[in-house]
Amino acid sequence: MREEELIEKVRQAMKAHEDGSPDVFLYSLFDFEFDYIAESEEVHLDAPVTELMFNPVGFIHGGIITYIADTALGHLCAAFNERPSVSLELKTQFLRTSRSGSLHAKAAFLKKGSGVQFAECTIKDDQGEILSRTSGTFYTIKE
Repeated sequence: MREEELIEKVRQAMKAHEDGSPDVFLYSLFDFEFDYIAESEEVHLDAPVTELMFNPVGFIHGGIITYIADTALGHLCAAFNERPSVSLELKTQFLRTSRSGSLHAKAAFLKKGSGVQFAECTIKDDQGEILSRTSGTFYTIKE
């Protein structure tokens, strides 16, 4: 990525953040796109693979993968529990990586409780290969 492109992405992310947009800084920086599937209570999150995601050896950093999964799972809990939730525990299994294309995350409930939810997020590449699986436990924030 050229320096000018990176600076412009950061400017756009800062503007979204300052405007109070639902696209917080990192959502904007990584070009997250969300889709909420009401019938099946799923959240789909898509993001292009960019150099910003790579670790020093050229793979997508595990923290980025886990961040994407945590974000999709958090949106799942907020969208279909009608109140936000916070992560209590996450476990990510890294199966393979990608160096181009897009990441496609799908988050769904395993068990939806009134105070605690158990959910899972699978991230795939453009060919449908599973890159990771993240399971999480989430606590619903009381009013």
